[in-house]
Amino acid sequence: MEFYERVLGPKLFKPYGELLVREIRKDLRPEAPVTNILEVACGTGRITTYLYEDLAKPLKAQLVATDLSKIAIDLCRTVVGDEINRNVTFLADVDMADMPFGNDSFDIIVCGFGLMFPPDKTRVAREFKRVLRPGGKIYGTVFHYNELFGLAREQSQKHFGTPSAILDRALSLSDHTAITSAFSLEGLCRGVSEVATSCPLSFFLDEHDAREFLFNTCILLEEFNQCDTLTREAYLDTILGELRSRVPTQHYAVKAWLLRGLVDEACKETVAPGALPDFGELSAFRGMAPELVESQSERLMPRSEANALRNYQAMKSAFLAEHPEYPEGEVEALRRDEFSRLDAQGEAYLDHVGGAQAPESLIEHDHQTLKRTILGNPHTGSKATEAAYEKARSEIYRFFRCSPDDYEIVFTPNASGAIRMVAESFPFESGSDVLLVKDNHTSVHGIREFAKSKGATVKYVPLTQDLRIIESSLQRSLEKLDDRHAHLFAFPAQSNATGVKHDLKWIQLAQERGAMVLCDAAAFVPLSPLDIGAHQPDFVPVSLYKIFGYPTGVGCLIAKKSSLLRLTPPSFAGGSVCYYSGPWSPTDRLLHHEHGRQFEVGTPNYASFHAISYGFEFISKVGLDNIRLRANALARWLETQLLRLQHDIKAKGPLCRVYGPSQEEKGATVMLNLFDCYNAVFSHALVKRAAESFGITVRNGCFCNLGAVQHATYTTAGAEHCELDKTEKVLDCKTFDDEILSKGLCGAVRVSFGLGSNFRDAYRFYLLAKSLLNTEASRLQDHLTAADGDGAQSLALEPVGQGLADAVAARISD
Repeated sequence: MEFYERVLGPKLFKPYGELLVREIRKDLRPEAPVTNILEVACGTGRITTYLYEDLAKPLKAQLVATDLSKIAIDLCRTVVGDEINRNVTFLADVDMADMPFGNDSFDIIVCGFGLMFPPDKTRVAREFKRVLRPGGKIYGTVFHYNELFGLAREQSQKHFGTPSAILDRALSLSDHTAITSAFSLEGLCRGVSEVATSCPLSFFLDEHDAREFLFNTCILLEEFNQCDTLTREAYLDTILGELRSRVPTQHYAVKAWLLRGLVDEACKETVAPGALPDFGELSAFRGMAPELVESQSERLMPRSEANALRNYQAMKSAFLAEHPEYPEGEVEALRRDEFSRLDAQGEAYLDHVGGAQAPESLIEHDHQTLKRTILGNPHTGSKATEAAYEKARSEIYRFFRCSPDDYEIVFTPNASGAIRMVAESFPFESGSDVLLVKDNHTSVHGIREFAKSKGATVKYVPLTQDLRIIESSLQRSLEKLDDRHAHLFAFPAQSNATGVKHDLKWIQLAQERGAMVLCDAAAFVPLSPLDIGAHQPDFVPVSLYKIFGYPTGVGCLIAKKSSLLRLTPPSFAGGSVCYYSGPWSPTDRLLHHEHGRQFEVGTPNYASFHAISYGFEFISKVGLDNIRLRANALARWLETQLLRLQHDIKAKGPLCRVYGPSQEEKGATVMLNLFDCYNAVFSHALVKRAAESFGITVRNGCFCNLGAVQHATYTTAGAEHCELDKTEKVLDCKTFDDEILSKGLCGAVRVSFGLGSNFRDAYRFYLLAKSLLNTEASRLQDHLTAADGDGAQSLALEPVGQGLADAVAARISD
């Protein structure tokens, strides 16, 4: 921020500030006196100074300068001088899309190089219209072209595999239509002869300043940020040399769009609220019994149900034609025999990455086994328990295709418990490196706390724009490992957020560079075989309930025996040692049991061993490949259908944005956000609430994968530039939930398929999304607010006809 003011302020932003003031002065009319001026995104006050000196002061007008960043406002106050501090009102934490001012408060709004950043441009335009008086005007600048920024962006892509997100956002309005279309939708372009005018100039930046600019740009990139000083300097030398060869004069060309808007009487008129979401078809479909839905026979039924049934059958026929590998008969038989409770309760369960639904036969088998078997504490030597324990281990070895000669199994409460076991026991030391992929589950990221406490260095491997590992970055990190120390590379076989399948080749490549490898398989193995014997990872944490749903609270660590010998448990407990000394002993001695038993913490969940065995037998009977093929077919169909949905009104944009790579590179997971007719995001929290009201279970938020989800969805300048974190506004989890997640500023909806899923589940979510076509985000909130009060049942369970929509709208307006 200091560099922004000191170097770019006078060279780049000063001349455009002067331009804005000149344009405003040219438009002044005696019959329309200016008394109140608002500057949004004022930054460090360069433009503020000109607005005060050349406009507000001579006109005796009140100037208010705001910015979302408290850091910017604090710096601005130190720059502008005493007179401006006395006479200008400065406000921090002001979002231009949600301003704390009353209607008709200002005559002019000015925004210098800030309109690129807010994601919801239409909401900004609407807010400008609200706070401006009739006849009020808008003046703004955004980059049309910036040679220096463009070259820096190009070089960051070249050297680090990803462009700077803040430069991406700064240059995001080179085509101004994203903002001018929003102005037009809100009627702010009427009466304006030229809404956007290109204004060129050039500025000189010597080598010292150019180097400082590159440093401030690259430091926001994860790989550069984690480099040592010498490596950083080498990168800067290389990039600076490229800049010299491309622009030897050191005069960088710039073009900016000068944008104008006008609030006339017509656009100030109150606009009637848009339509409420029409959940009629979804409600009708949910109310029909599966037997009716799947029946091809004709029968009398209400028109709404007949239409819903006709649409479903047409789409299902098309789905079956597109996916001949989908075994419809087998799927429905499995659903009927093992998961009938889902249909009996009208539920569409779409959170299989979170946990599988347990087959009814597994629950019944375990119930009967526990009734007739006398199990005892394994530490007592119960033969029944020992037999069940060995059978469960045998099934795990078979499923993961590894040998007890090479690998040990340690039972844990879940994958997170297995990860913690490795983290607290690993021989980290000063000189050790921990390489963590940004796409890791939160539990894997937690390894860093144990590593740092022992002096190890933690490095993050960044992601591409489609949320895959930047291979060149990972390769460079591996090449720098010092073979004199123990290192750990931890990555997911499959993302628990996007479903992207990361290449398992990194196991061998990391081991060749001297690192041990933790491969998080929790999201991968419910649908895909992991051949541990072939890939030879050192540590594989697994949550078994994610594979077959029951019992919960059971997982394991599958560890290479040679790697397990390098771990030292930080403490001991019942079951892990056979002898420990104390004041009563002449020697200080601790004798651990061999292999995995030394990591036991008390008595394991021995009542679960029979269920584990039967769970794997059940999966083998159905066939893991069969489960994967049918789940993938459902996910691919849903993703394709969602991406085809397009609003017909207002911005006419797509309803859905799916994150991650192409369908072929993912599991049966769809991470998405839905956008309204103005291209504003529907808060994922509201989408989840709406889904729940129709018996649809999905996950929303960050899914215990803040790295990947922030990277994909954070709507600040970029995932690497979180002003909110820097100013420490998030002081507790409730604030983060309320101010970030619930507002949809970060996060998404995750739909995942698996054991027991069928086409009706996918279709139900499709209908939910389709119900939001041609509506505004605020109207979904209105619907849910009304549903939480009087008439909740009718809103959730019956089709929303026009009469009811009108009644709800009337109730809200009252």
